Amino acid sequence: MKKIALFSFAVFSIVSISACTKNSDNKYDSVISDLKSELAVKSDSKLTIGKYKWIYKVVHNVTNADMSKGDMIEVYPKSERDSEKLSNINTDSQMNDIYAQSKIVTLQKIVSKIAKKLPNDNSGIELGYQSEQKSKGLIPIASSVKSMDIIPIHD
Repeated sequence: MKKIALFSFAVFSIVSISACTKNSDNKYDSVISDLKSELAVKSDSKLTIGKYKWIYKVVHNVTNADMSKGDMIEVYPKSERDSEKLSNINTDSQMNDIYAQSKIVTLQKIVSKIAKKLPNDNSGIELGYQSEQKSKGLIPIASSVKSMDIIPIHD
């Protein structure tokens, strides 16, 4: 009888924990959906990047200068080739290439607009590309929380 009770408790605990984890990501479903539609629309424009396939990943317990144990929605190109293209666009924009700068600003405005829909200032959105050195992770070109742009938008 004890074994049945312990087994039942263990199963209930696992189901409860997994349900909580999925529910915490569900609060970002509409934000991610808005990001997907904005990036799809802007990909058709001459001002933005090509038709990239994006990865949308919610990272929990992020602590940085702007948030404490918050959630970050990371958005980056799915393919290594597209990450390299976005990296080149970012480099060109820093070298005063006006066309590249307009592409980066467009992406920053998308992130800024959608970040206003986040539930609080302890969650954010970062859009960027994967570093060639995997240990460095995401190199952001656009980053915002609900009330401010972490990476300022320079029109």
